[in-house]
Amino acid sequence: MYRLVVLLSVFASVSISHAQLSYVRISVPGAVSTEARGINNNGEIVGFYRTIVCGDNDIVVPDCPTKGFKYVNKSYVKLMVPNSRSTAILGVNDFGDLVGFYAKRDGTTHGFLWLHTNVIKTIDFPGVSVFTTVPIAINKAGTIVGGLWAIISSGTFPSVGFVWKNGTFSKMNLGPVGCLEDCTSINGISNSGVISGQAFRDGSWAGFLKADKDIDFFKYQSGDTRFTGVNNNTDILAFSERPNSVFIGFWAKHIELGEGTNDSTEVKPAFVLLKFPGGTSTVPFSINDVRAVVGTYTDSHGNQQGFFAK
Repeated sequence: MYRLVVLLSVFASVSISHAQLSYVRISVPGAVSTEARGINNNGEIVGFYRTIVCGDNDIVVPDCPTKGFKYVNKSYVKLMVPNSRSTAILGVNDFGDLVGFYAKRDGTTHGFLWLHTNVIKTIDFPGVSVFTTVPIAINKAGTIVGGLWAIISSGTFPSVGFVWKNGTFSKMNLGPVGCLEDCTSINGISNSGVISGQAFRDGSWAGFLKADKDIDFFKYQSGDTRFTGVNNNTDILAFSERPNSVFIGFWAKHIELGEGTNDSTEVKPAFVLLKFPGGTSTVPFSINDVRAVVGTYTDSHGNQQGFFAK
């Protein structure tokens, strides 16, 4: 089991400012919707797309049928785990190793590690049958983070987060004591090992950042807030869900400057709004070390499309 020694801070307030960014749409030809989910320091972008209209129960983990893609040198490469009926690619590291999950034709779902050598390994948390093992991000050291998620018709939600390192799983649960569902998911990891994610605390989602033994929680206007990507500068991506399923995306530079045992000495994050022009919702998922961001936005037709921003 994962032993976590932490210093818990009170929920930090999140202020939002605006900045002009350059956005580019990422859309797989022939797809009705596209989500860009990962970007590495070589500029490779990965994600998934759909060929039929379908709405997911949760924006972080899709439950609709998907197909994976990689976008390199302005070209799309379509990728499917062999013998799968659905493949969702969620993360990529600097070597080009991919992680995500897939559904087999027998209805079972499994996590995967797709190495840049084209070797595919199934990654399933041992002894778990009710929840799907969902790898979400991988760093240069090959450490994978994600969560055990329920992907069912009544809803999609995480039970517990996990770290996979050198073939060994460890759990992380930052929700209420005894929580078995709607608890924790780890959504990002930097090359230096800093992790980010979401935990259900005090009635709503809180974004969290864990750097070494210190962990901090953040909420935007006391509402649902989920952290997604984090890079080696400890720049953080996040989004908040507002009424009518509208998502507000934002990011912050160097969120853990002055990190130490005293939370009052840390530099509090100044979050900057991320909004695709003309989009109704914007959700950032991954950021590399030169602050290139990928994610998804909802267009005027209600379809999700991918984006690249810098």
